[in-house]
Amino acid sequence: MIEKFLMMGNANNINFNKFPIEQIFSRRRKVLITIASVAIVCSFLIGLNPVRLLNGNNLKLAGEFIGAAFTPALDYENPVPGTEPFLITVIESVLMTLRFALLAMSVSIPIGALLAFFSTTAWWPKVRNKRGLKLLLIGTLIISKSWITFARSIHELMWGILFITAMGISTTAAIIAVSIPFSGILAKIYSEIIEEHSREAQELFQSIGAGFFSSFCLGIIPQALPDLLSYTFYRLECALRTATVFGFIGIETIGYRIKLSSDEFHYHEVWTYLYVLFGSIAMLEWWSRSIRKRLGGSAN
Repeated sequence: MIEKFLMMGNANNINFNKFPIEQIFSRRRKVLITIASVAIVCSFLIGLNPVRLLNGNNLKLAGEFIGAAFTPALDYENPVPGTEPFLITVIESVLMTLRFALLAMSVSIPIGALLAFFSTTAWWPKVRNKRGLKLLLIGTLIISKSWITFARSIHELMWGILFITAMGISTTAAIIAVSIPFSGILAKIYSEIIEEHSREAQELFQSIGAGFFSSFCLGIIPQALPDLLSYTFYRLECALRTATVFGFIGIETIGYRIKLSSDEFHYHEVWTYLYVLFGSIAMLEWWSRSIRKRLGGSAN
C-alpha cells in the first residue's frame, strides 16, 4: 500500500480519485460493514437502549453483584434456624446438577449414536443391482436426517416447557426434554465426524475379506473415537449448563439455588454457586483431556 502511495506522487498531494476503491471496500470489510449494519438495525427494532442500565438503582445493583464476586459466601447471608449448612446445600445442589446432566447424556448418547449410524453412508454395502436394498438405505437415511433436523431445531427449554406442562415439574420430564435435542445434535456431529475420516483403512479391511459392517467398525470408528469422545464431553458440559438453567423453571439443580439467592439479593451466595459450577466444568474438561491423551487424540 505504501508503494502505491509513492507511485501516485507527493504524499502530501494524494489524488484520491485514483485510489483503488475496491481495496477500501474489500470483501472482508464488506462483510464486517454488513454485520454491523444488521446489528444496528436489529438493535433499533428491538428497542435496545444501553442507557437503561444506568437508570434508577440498576448501576448500584450491578456494582454490588460484581463486588460480591471477591467475597463469596461460606454461610447463608440470612441464616434460618433448622436449615442445612450452606456448604452442604451447595454440594448437594451441584451433585444434583451433575446427576441430571449424566442422566440426560446417558439417554442422548445411545440414541444419537444410533441415529448417526443410520444417517451416514460410511457403512453402506455395495448396492449394485440391488434396487430394493438401495431404496431401503436411502429411505432410512432420509428418515434419520429428518428426525435429527426436527429434534435439534427446537431448543431444550421449549421441549422442557412442553413436557413439564404435560407431566408436571419433575426431573423425568426435564431429562426427556433435554435428551430429544441433544440426541439430534450428537447424531449430526457424530455422522459428520465419521464421514470426514479417511476410508483407506476400511477399504483395506474389505480387500482382505472383511464385511462392510466389520470394516466400518475396525477401519473408521477407531480413527473417529478421539473426536467423538471430545465432542461428547463438550455436550456433557452443555448438559451441565442446561441443567443449571432448568433450575430457573423449578427443577432442583444448582440453578434453582441461584435463583432463590438472587431473588433475595444474596449475591455472595450466588457467586459461591457460580464458582462451584465453574469448578465442576473445569473438572470435566480436565477429565476429557486426560482420556483423549490416553487415546492418542488431541488434548487441545
